[in-house]
Amino acid sequence: MSEIEILQMAAPAAQALLACMTSDAWQAAKSKFAALLGRNNQVETEILENDLEEARVRIMQNPAEHEAITSEVWKARFRQALLANPDMAQELREILREFKDQEPNSSRGIHQSVVARDSSIVFQQGSGVQNYNNSPGSNA
Repeated sequence: MSEIEILQMAAPAAQALLACMTSDAWQAAKSKFAALLGRNNQVETEILENDLEEARVRIMQNPAEHEAITSEVWKARFRQALLANPDMAQELREILREFKDQEPNSSRGIHQSVVARDSSIVFQQGSGVQNYNNSPGSNA
């Protein structure tokens, strides 16, 4: 496995891991990623599970501050593991397929369409708070 192939696997693995940290799949993902990186060594796996949980806590507390660095740290760990054990690549692919739905994907998007007729009022919003006041005397 070439260095380029390893990098091409390490980056998506780190992205998938971070996506799982903020999803309902976290416990299963944590166990599988830790077992993979620990090569099923119980002590190593427990250490990795603790490291992963600490990373998740930081991400949950302040994603803007910790997301990029956490991604880089885990990308480096995946890279090191793949360099040391190229045979783990297939198992990593299987784990990534399993947790693929947790990843943010720019090709998936939200599609909204609205048809308004006559004197209808339509509001569309992707996120945030929307207030509408149509009480008598308002200019809405």
